[in-house]
Amino acid sequence: MATLAIMAISTLLATFTSFIGVRSLDLENYKRLMIESSKARKEVMDATRSGNQRRIEKAQRRQQDLMAQQSKVSMDRMKGSMLFTLPMLLIWPSFGRFFGDTIVAYFPFNFPWIPREFTFIQWYLMCSFSFNIILNRMFGLTFEIDPED
Repeated sequence: MATLAIMAISTLLATFTSFIGVRSLDLENYKRLMIESSKARKEVMDATRSGNQRRIEKAQRRQQDLMAQQSKVSMDRMKGSMLFTLPMLLIWPSFGRFFGDTIVAYFPFNFPWIPREFTFIQWYLMCSFSFNIILNRMFGLTFEIDPED
């Protein structure tokens, strides 16, 4: 039951974090900014290949402006994550004491760099990373940039 309980806890927390991210972020602006940043990186690479110093400087200024905007958006996302992280840091020791070093999950086969047996911390981190990736994609916080954009 510990395996399923930890999966449920990590899913609940990942959902909560993603929901806060969606509510605190202008997703259309975020997507537009990410697309423009991708274009700016390509522009800098093209300008560097051309060797035109004016073009390189112009592309680098544009990229720096976009990076400053991205930094602001990243700070907004981080604030939402902090709403989740601080309470979790207070609850974490209780979970650790409750589960201890007990094995809570088993990996079905041998695989390099992945242990066969998972303690609470290892299983929680595996579930948390996995569910965060999936839920961020479902909530639209991560996306693929179409090369034509």
